[in-house]
Amino acid sequence: MDDLVLLELERQKVLRSLFRLKLTCVFVAAAAAWLLYLAAQNAALSAGAFVVCGAAMYYFFESIFTDSFTFKFKRKVVRSIVEDCGLTYYPGDYVESDYLYMIYDFDIDKYSGNDLIFGQIEGVRVKFSDVEAISIKEDLHGNKTHRILFMGILFVADFPKRLKGVTQICSGTDDFKDYGGKRARMDDAEFEQLFRVYTTDQIGARYALSPALMENFTLLCLRLDAPVNAVFKDNQIFIAVETWRDDFEPDIRRSLINNETIALYESEITSFTQIVKELNLNRKIW
Repeated sequence: MDDLVLLELERQKVLRSLFRLKLTCVFVAAAAAWLLYLAAQNAALSAGAFVVCGAAMYYFFESIFTDSFTFKFKRKVVRSIVEDCGLTYYPGDYVESDYLYMIYDFDIDKYSGNDLIFGQIEGVRVKFSDVEAISIKEDLHGNKTHRILFMGILFVADFPKRLKGVTQICSGTDDFKDYGGKRARMDDAEFEQLFRVYTTDQIGARYALSPALMENFTLLCLRLDAPVNAVFKDNQIFIAVETWRDDFEPDIRRSLINNETIALYESEITSFTQIVKELNLNRKIW
């Protein structure tokens, strides 16, 4: 039997298990809320306990039912799509934090990720993955607060020409690394609405950010529907896409034997491999 059909059967089994899990969580949460109401005679408190208890139980046990399916999905479906693009896939690895520090001025206490994809696209070396950066603060009483600094795709690629200075393309958050650059006003009005450009080399920045490149960067941001930040330094470009989700994950609700579903997964992965072509990184001159 085809691997995809077997995986689809497992997906359906997981869905049935999750449905039973929901029923169990509702029953247990309702029982706990009722006991709390009998003890405290507080309807609002009981209702809150029902929601919190039920949700906590469900999300705690959900991964037990889905982890095996997710592992097989990535090994069979994602790896196949990535290899069709001529790239290599390591589901448990991710792009190093050093590259995120090239873009942001973060104080990271916990850094993780998954779904590392790397290789060459038309002669350009690239690597990208999901990453998450977290700051952990502790108050005087020992209570810890976790703040997600970044969650999304970190993309690194060769740049076709070594630049003398550093050029930043900024949108979204303001936690950018300070290279001492000055604001550079660009001629593209739509690009200027989406991005702010800072550079230590005004002439070099305008040379690198050609009209075609600015147009492609604008289209990239609109297509991904997420803030896109980038740094051009030496002969590399570092791009951070703030998706605020764990990308390249299976949607348990979608059938795997539906061609549209597979097309969606292909589109999600190739949207990042297309960065090389859309930003003309495969060109040796501008």
